[in-house]
Amino acid sequence: MNIKDAVYVYRLIGGNRLSWHGRYHTHGPNDYEFHVFLEGQGAFLLNRTRYHIEGNRLFLTRPREFHSILPEALEKPISYYAFLFEIDPESPLDQQALECIRSTEAGQQKGITIEGRSRFLLEELYFLSRSKEPAQKQAAEYLLLSLIYQWYGQGYGGVTPQEAKPNTPYVKNDHVERALQRMEKAIQDKVSTKELADELGLSEEHFIRIFRKTLGMSPFQYFTRLKVEAASAYLVESFMPIKTISDYFGFENPFHFSRVFKKCTGLSPQEYRKTYSQRL
Repeated sequence: MNIKDAVYVYRLIGGNRLSWHGRYHTHGPNDYEFHVFLEGQGAFLLNRTRYHIEGNRLFLTRPREFHSILPEALEKPISYYAFLFEIDPESPLDQQALECIRSTEAGQQKGITIEGRSRFLLEELYFLSRSKEPAQKQAAEYLLLSLIYQWYGQGYGGVTPQEAKPNTPYVKNDHVERALQRMEKAIQDKVSTKELADELGLSEEHFIRIFRKTLGMSPFQYFTRLKVEAASAYLVESFMPIKTISDYFGFENPFHFSRVFKKCTGLSPQEYRKTYSQRL
């Protein structure tokens, strides 16, 4: 297990920090991320599902899952830890921890409530993981493993989300990975599901089936979300007109772009730019 990043955010409510921590994004094929909210009220967006944020609430995002903190839903300032970590496919300990997450109902429901005393262990995990000393970094990895067993191995009660749907654990598939690489390189283009299937030497029906089984959505839906993720960066980091961004990423027109963007992020392109842009 490799802890790739550790973040502590204190009483987030707006401004430039929200621009960074609230962005709509996803992570790589072996990357998992814990968000542990210590206080505050708001909403956490995971793919298309909104979860309520409150104190001592933990959320896990799996590989390739899109997520963000919804700025318009922040009711009270939130404080939280975020730990981005990579699972080693060759490590028996890592695989056991992963199976622990997958086998519990709480792991499937995403949000779980943790004991208040865990915040002291989270503080220790944060400082250990940010150390440059190899021994302390290794201690952080073992502490994270211990917390995973504590959180997911004892049947903590899950939280039923709004519009909840079953979540399929991510299991790496070579065909899907090749399709994802192709999508990332063709983010500005219009690439059909059939074209992707043909490039992989699969029937379109079979390709859609294995893609949906791996990522819980169709290739078209995922490719659209990749476009939205990329477009969101252009909205925040540039003054490029929305129509230009819409054309650049191959949407039919600005209206279509706006409708899809809001469906994915909860905000229109104009609202997203106004909320997150550090230039305003």
